[in-house]
Order: sequence, then C-alpha cells, then structure tokens
Amino acid sequence: MHGVGDRINAVIEARRAQVPVIEREISQWERVLRMLDDLAATIRECEAAEEGQAAADALAGMDVAALSAQAAGALGALTAVRAKVGRRTVNIGVSGRARNGKSTLLQSLSGLSDEQIPTGRGQPVTAVRSRIHHSVSRADAQLTMHSEQSFCDEVLGPYHAVLGLSSGPRSLDEFAAHLVGDGTENGMPDESRENGLRGHPQFAPMLARLREMRESLGTFRGHLTGGVRQADLADLRGWVSYPPPDDGSGAAPDRRYLAVRDVLIHCPFPIEDVVALGLVDLPGLGELVPHAEEHHLAGLENEVDFVLMVKRPTDTGALWSVEDAQALELVRRAGGAVAVRDFMAIVVNTGGCDQVNIDALNADIDKRLNEGVQGRFHNVINVDGADRAEVRTRVLAGVLDHLATALPRMDAASIGRALEVGAAARRDVLAAVEDALARLRSIMTPTATEELIARAEALRLEVAESLQAWVDELRRRADEGYEDEEFHARVTEVADDVRAWILDGFGEGEEAWTGRALGQMRLHKSSASFAEGALNGIRVEVSRRFSAIDDLLARRRERFWGELIDALGPRLGRLLEGDDPQRALQGLAERFRESPEPCPVLGESLDLVLDVRLDYRTRVLPKVRRALEVLLPQSRGDAAELAAMLAVPRTPEGAAELFVAVSQLARQAAYDAGKVLAGEPNVSAAVLHAYGEQFEDTFIRSAASETEFRRIAEAFRDQLWDEHAAGAATATARVQRVRVALTRLRQTLRDPATSTQAVTTTHGTATITHGGTQG
Repeated sequence: MHGVGDRINAVIEARRAQVPVIEREISQWERVLRMLDDLAATIRECEAAEEGQAAADALAGMDVAALSAQAAGALGALTAVRAKVGRRTVNIGVSGRARNGKSTLLQSLSGLSDEQIPTGRGQPVTAVRSRIHHSVSRADAQLTMHSEQSFCDEVLGPYHAVLGLSSGPRSLDEFAAHLVGDGTENGMPDESRENGLRGHPQFAPMLARLREMRESLGTFRGHLTGGVRQADLADLRGWVSYPPPDDGSGAAPDRRYLAVRDVLIHCPFPIEDVVALGLVDLPGLGELVPHAEEHHLAGLENEVDFVLMVKRPTDTGALWSVEDAQALELVRRAGGAVAVRDFMAIVVNTGGCDQVNIDALNADIDKRLNEGVQGRFHNVINVDGADRAEVRTRVLAGVLDHLATALPRMDAASIGRALEVGAAARRDVLAAVEDALARLRSIMTPTATEELIARAEALRLEVAESLQAWVDELRRRADEGYEDEEFHARVTEVADDVRAWILDGFGEGEEAWTGRALGQMRLHKSSASFAEGALNGIRVEVSRRFSAIDDLLARRRERFWGELIDALGPRLGRLLEGDDPQRALQGLAERFRESPEPCPVLGESLDLVLDVRLDYRTRVLPKVRRALEVLLPQSRGDAAELAAMLAVPRTPEGAAELFVAVSQLARQAAYDAGKVLAGEPNVSAAVLHAYGEQFEDTFIRSAASETEFRRIAEAFRDQLWDEHAAGAATATARVQRVRVALTRLRQTLRDPATSTQAVTTTHGTATITHGGTQG
C-alpha cells in the first residue's frame, strides 16, 4: 500500500478544482428556481384578474410546477456532486444488515476496538453510526448533540408519523407527560391508536422504542444541549451503544446515545501512508426504525465514494436473499452514472462460518449477479472480518489502490451525469419559455401600442402645462417688484437680534465689557491689543448670528421641491412615494433610471433640481463677509485713522470711549450685512427660477423626452391609469410582466458564464469544459 496515499491525495486536490465551476452551475439553477417561483406567482395574478385572462389562456399549457421540479432535479444532482468533489477525504462506506459483521469489519479497517465500535451477539449493540477519519496526530471523538427541539423534530417526529399517532410532541415535557400529544388521528384518540398497534409485526417494535425513550428520558435529557463535546476514545462506548439487557434493578437503562446526533472519530488507521481517508458507518438495513431505507440511501449518495457491502454466510443466510438484492439496488441507485464495479464490492465475511456456506454464497453471487462469471459485474472479497491483518491487505489496500485509479473516471461520470440532467432540464425549460413567449406575442396587438403612444403624449402634455404654470410663478417671484414679506420679516428679526446683542454690551453688558477692557489695557499698557481682539470676536459672532437665516432658506428650498411635486401633475405624481419632498423626488429619479426601459434624461433632470443650493454659507456668507470687513482692524486703508479711533487712555473713561467706538463699528457692520440680506430674496428667487426653468426645458423638450415618456407610460401603466384596470392597457401591462419574467428566465438559462458542455478525464483528472448554450 506504500505510495497510494500520494495518489489519493492528488486525486482529492484535482477533484476540488472542479468545485468553483459546479458552484456556478448551482448558483444558476438556484436563480432559475427563484425565477420560476416568481413566474408562477405572476401567472396566478393573471388568472385571478379579468384583464389577465388573455395571458393566462396563452400560458395554460405551461406547467410551471413541472419545470420547477426539473430545475430542482438539476440542482439536486449538482449539489450531490459538489458534496462529493468538495470533500477533503476519500470516504469508504460500510453497509450491511445487522448481525453480518459490519461493526467487526469497521474495527479491523480503523484499528478501533469494542470501546468505540461495539460488537456483540444477539441484539444489535451499536446505537449511533459513526464517521471515522484517519489521523496520525489525533485520537479523539467529537460528539454533536441534539437540542431538545431537534430531538423532537428528527427523532420523535418520524416515529409518530410512521405510526400514524399525532404530529409528534412539541416539547420534551409533552413527550414526558404522555407517549404522544393530546391530538387525535382520524377521530381516534392517540391512546386507542397505540392499542391498535400492539402486536403489529412492523409497528409494535417502533412503539416499544418510543416507550423506552420516555422511560429513560431522565438519562439523556440533560445532554440535549445542541452543542459539540469532546470525548476520549476510551469513554466512547457509553455514548454510542445500546444499554445492556435489563438487570432487574428497576432503574431506567442509560440511553445517552439518544442525545447524540453525530459522531466524528479521529484515529490512526493501520496503514503506512498518510492519506485523507474516512470510514462511514452507514445506517443499518433491516432495523425497525422509521425511514431506514431513505437514511441509508442518503448516506450512500452524500457521504461515500466507495461501498463495502458486508454479507455473512450462515446456515440461514448462505444464499443471496431478496433483502440483499434490495440493499444492492440502493447502492446501484446511489452510484448513479458510476459503474457498480467501480463504486462497490461485496465483502463475504467468512469469520466463524462453515466452508460449505461460504462456497454456497459465492456460487449464488456468481450465478445471480455475475452471470456465472466470477467478478464480471461485482467484485467479491472473501475475508475474515475480525482478522485485521487480512482485512488490511485484502480489503483496505485493494480498495485504496482501486480508488487511486478509478476516482477520476467516477468523478467524471458523476459530474457528466449531473450536467446531462442540467442540460436536459435547461433544454426543456428553454423550450417551454420560448413557446410561452411566442404565445404571448400573438396577443400583443398594435392597438395596445397605439394606445400606449397616445397615453404617453397626453401625459407629457399634462405635465408640460402644469410645469409651465409653476415656472411662471417662479419668474413672478424673481421680479424686482415682488415683495417677499415673510423673507423681509425674518431678515428684520435676525438683524434685530444682532443689534440687541451689540447694544447689550456684546452679550456681557457694557459695565462688564468696559471692566474687562480696562484690565486688559492696563495689563498690556495699550488699548490696541484688546481692541483688535474685540473686533475679531464681534466679526465672527455677527457672521454666525446672521446664519440664522438658514431656516428660511431651507424652507424656501423645501417649498420649491413641494411645488415641483404638485407641478408634475396628478397622474405622474402617483409614482411618488412618501411625505418628504426631497426623498420623494429622489425615489422618482431612481424609478426612472431603474425601470425596465431606463429613462436616464428624465432622471438627470430631477437630479438637477435636487442639487439646488440655497444655504447661508453658499449663497449669503460671501456677501456678508465683505460687509463685515469694517470690523477688520486694517479695513479702512488708513491705519492711522483707525489707530487714533481705538487709541484711548488706560482709564475707566478711556474704556467707556473704546466701548462706544467699537459699538459704532459693530452697528455699521450689522447694518451693512442687513442690507445684504434684504436683497437676498430676489437673488434666491432668481436662482430657483433658473433651476426650475432648466428642469422644465429638459423634462419636456429634450431630445429624449418623447421616447422616455413612452417608456414611463409602458413601465408604470397600472399605476398611472388604474382607473382603466379592465382596459386594453392594463391587460397589456399584465402580459408585459409575464413577458419580462420569461425573458429574464431565458437570459439566465442562456448565460454562457455558467453553461457547461462536457467533462473529460485526462491523465487521471476530471476536467469540465465550458461554452454558451445555443438558442
């Protein structure tokens, strides 16, 4: 077996290189399924509305549910392949009916003992199926525990469903109170139903297991944490095995295994190579548990690359039975496109068996399965499952050597079959979509097109008239003779606030101001330093206080947007959402740009008016700053004059004189700034008029306006003309929605980025090639 590890690891790396391509295919089919769901919903809407009957009738022959099933089949096939090629281990599954030596063979393959994989005579011993990974550095177990809810859903629920009792307990408290819930089934109380199951050859053992779970609930309930716990291999048996037979003590048997959802064991296998190898203990066949066959098939499909099917030739089982044939059929179904000879081998467990029975079983297998030729279709390995050296050389070494060669072609077959399923589904869905689009085209009459053009022109005319009236009002407000009383009142209010602040001693009172001035003059032996600082502070504060006009400027802009919304007219206004004018216009611009046929010019015209700037800092501050230059210490251009004005004795009288001088300068600056603000209404009105006029011109008379109004009329027909819900326009709109859904679905199916054509095997590696689908 030396050297096979490198070959196996190389195969694992090569197969993982296919994962991105398969995931792109999966992503595409997930989108297709969502689109089919949307299409089905759109068709149902058409069926429910009178004006949608034409579209519904045209699509009556389209079975969307069947198409979704095909798409789901393609997705399922690809998902299974992704699970296979995405694994970091090569997994060998061990399958077989109870009491055939499956656990014994697992011990020999893995090197584990009864403490980890229990075996025994009589009743089954292993209660929890394990996954075992080869590791040269670890020897431990990882237990994934059920939560209380998952135990109710995944363990108790299937029993109740199979037994026809009730929907299953909703909680452990309910389960503890009674075997099942308080509901009824077919009018029969659950207890009566239980009585009817007693003695039944299939259901009575399941009912007995439910009772055992309830009786032993206290032994495992505390372990239902839903978490993961580590366990030493020496302590594993208590977690994975059935309890021993009743010892007569009356104590509830320890059934901790019921709390375990999954077991992952790491340990060194008895092999020399470092190989990414896993063993999977597949769910047992023939056990009376709900859905045993489905669980076994799921394990075969999703978890393993190769299956060892264990059969023990006893006095009563020396022939290939119907149950064996059923188990083999499960393996064949799970292998899919992979040759059964590549995917599995029959292990005849000869340990402790008479040679006559061994020979009889081998002869029966050759006759029934291999058409009389040994190994023709199914490989058969005769080995004592308990002989670890023999298992290592005859089973494990042979299987790994086989997989190192066969896995690439097995992967190619699996991927190829999944892609074939996808290609067939793609062809069928595309054909149905093309047929549906052809049927829809037959009901798209010219009358609806002409009506669309007429409606678009009427809408454009309605909006044009309303916008022109709005622009005329903006022009009137911009005229020099227009008196904006609200604006003037607010300017007067702000200016009065500034003057009051000055007269109040700049916010601190004349006495405090002069006292502080006298102290600073005596400190610096000069009035100049204090005077310059005072002028600078007053200049900044006056400018800040005049910014209070911002609230009115903001209201002017809000009014501008609100009036524009009104000017768009009652019909186009239906596309606006929300009470905030700015956000409503932003949303309308986005709807124009994101409509099925975009309207970028109309959207940009709305962006223009949304960008209007009327704030104090942008419009007014530059002019106010010039008016406040009188408060700059060097503003007059005559430094001597200003110095003389501010040069006062360092006495209380001098401080008072300085206060008067600075106050005069501050009042002059406030007066000049007030004059600037008094003229701002005309400036702001002119700005708004210019923006409004440019918007109206672009919205109505740009080169793209006519075309884009038609696009709006088509894209938003139902919202713009809902009073004609039963008319041709709305009927056409419903057809259009179905057509758009079909067109997008067709585009997704034709997407060359995710369309694969072939899988080939070159030098032992499966490779996918790509290309667009013709259509």
